[in-house]
Amino acid sequence: MPDIETQRAQQHGRIIKEKRLLLGLNRPAFVAEMARHGHDITPDYLNKLERGTAPLARASLTVREGIRTVLGYSAQDWQALTGLYAPEAATTSTHALPRPPVPPVVDPVTLPLVIPLELQQIIDDYGAQFPELRNDTTLRALVAPRLFAGHSQGPQTPEQWLEYFLMNRRWFPQ
Repeated sequence: MPDIETQRAQQHGRIIKEKRLLLGLNRPAFVAEMARHGHDITPDYLNKLERGTAPLARASLTVREGIRTVLGYSAQDWQALTGLYAPEAATTSTHALPRPPVPPVVDPVTLPLVIPLELQQIIDDYGAQFPELRNDTTLRALVAPRLFAGHSQGPQTPEQWLEYFLMNRRWFPQ
């Protein structure tokens, strides 16, 4: 008589095989579906799982989740059917509100545009020659190093600001 672990592995194998056949998938098609969901297993490994020679309980969680997903079981049904851990079933409460699949989008924060005096001098002197110096997007890009890394970062003198602008000019909107 086989031991408990072997019996359980064979039971899991029957569950997988019966559902796979019910879905009309042969082993290569099932493996292809697993790959489509981002999980790699071989037809040989699937065969071992179905025969119970490779216990499903010893398969990695990602492989088990891939099998569960392809077979179409919910986390709760899978856990009840196999007795194996399913992450979604463990975190789901009957009283919990369903969470959105994607975190909510937060409105972008626009920081006030603070133009250093040295840059303002360059804008006044060269604004007619380089109209992009009057573009809000260009100015935000120019002052970004100072805005995010501190006032000691980035150009400090009017000459450095002009050189910095000219080096990066091709990336700014026209």
